[in-house]
Amino acid sequence: WRLIALLVVCILLILTAAFWGYRYYRKKKLNKGTIIPAKIISPFEIALNELKILEGKKLWQQGKVKEYHSEITEIIRKYFENRFNFRALEMTSAEILGVLSYIGDGRKVVDLSSDFFTNADLVKFAKFQPMTKVNEEMMRQAYKIVNVTIPVVNLDSDSEDQNAR
Repeated sequence: WRLIALLVVCILLILTAAFWGYRYYRKKKLNKGTIIPAKIISPFEIALNELKILEGKKLWQQGKVKEYHSEITEIIRKYFENRFNFRALEMTSAEILGVLSYIGDGRKVVDLSSDFFTNADLVKFAKFQPMTKVNEEMMRQAYKIVNVTIPVVNLDSDSEDQNAR
């Protein structure tokens, strides 16, 4: 009887260990599936949000014209860097315009960007004091640069692809 009792106890221990091992494995497997991916924010959404925040700061209205122009050009440079994948933050305005002229969507805003960067460079480097109109126009130009270069998603081709399947 002792041998049978010992055999039953060993079988129960093996079954208990298998049960707990299965629970551990299943819990670990379920935890892997519950990872929520981070939301990817597109470059134009980031730029538009930053422009809105800059507008709210009212820097040029407080006499901080140079800071205003520095921030607005940095927003656009970061946008170009993220949207078109080139190092716009490390380039001069002329270099940026040169790169934009070779990029498909960038060609749309070369002239607008040229005016934008020219005005900003005058304020930042030549100590030019622009009129109120120029400061307001800078913000309009920044919004227009971003809005014109927002990638267009063609929903018709997606639905045609699904219909073909």
